[in-house]
Amino acid sequence: MPTRLLVLSTVALTVVIVASFAIVRRVEVSKNSEVVPTPKLSKNAGLSSLVGVNEALAQPDGGTNAANTGSGIPETSYPDYPAAGIESGVWNDGKAALWDLSIIDHYKYVGAEERADGYRPEQPINFSHIVHVQKNKMECQYCHWNVNKSNYAAIPEVESCMGCHNLVKGSDEASRKEIAKLEDYYKRGEPIPWEKVHVMPNHYKFNHKRHVKAGVTCHQCHGQVGEMAVVERTSSMKMGWCIDCHREQGTSIDCATCHY
Repeated sequence: MPTRLLVLSTVALTVVIVASFAIVRRVEVSKNSEVVPTPKLSKNAGLSSLVGVNEALAQPDGGTNAANTGSGIPETSYPDYPAAGIESGVWNDGKAALWDLSIIDHYKYVGAEERADGYRPEQPINFSHIVHVQKNKMECQYCHWNVNKSNYAAIPEVESCMGCHNLVKGSDEASRKEIAKLEDYYKRGEPIPWEKVHVMPNHYKFNHKRHVKAGVTCHQCHGQVGEMAVVERTSSMKMGWCIDCHREQGTSIDCATCHY
């Protein structure tokens, strides 16, 4: 009996400490949660725009430098980019509840690891959102053009990538190597086997088009992807997280809304 009481007391104390930490962190984040808008490049940008990008890439540093690990591929934001942190602007800090902290995310220990906060699989091509968003000023929907037209936010087809990279060949050996991989897939007529990052269960239906048209922004679910050297999850996207947003926005939380 004393042992059971000790265990229960320890668990209760842990919950209180974790909840207190979460409250303090949420207050701090809310004070500094200014959302950084993604620079825009028109979807209808003509050839001259692509030539301008190519010219910028042809410069040794593209006009400015981002920190890198010696590979030529930047690992952190460019100095002139108003970086806010990859979790900035994520709905409810990516938590399903106050105690839903990354360190105790059960997906990291039990279940599907690809559902865990911080999951960042290795990709077949070292694609840099930092370069495309910060250096080339490209907006999300320039490549992910169907997010407001389709139920699914598909990865850009290789032909879309080659629309630019027929001209843009890279400014250093590292980028040229990655673009060469892209060209090989294109020549073979094969799709790039990207590893999915935002994996969700099969019994759950998420409609991108509805959310985008309702005013939900990319970073509210995916974080500041433009600051990620490798795309990763900023939330485990648990059911409680989605329901909390639906309640706050006055949207239906009927089971059939997402499970059909």
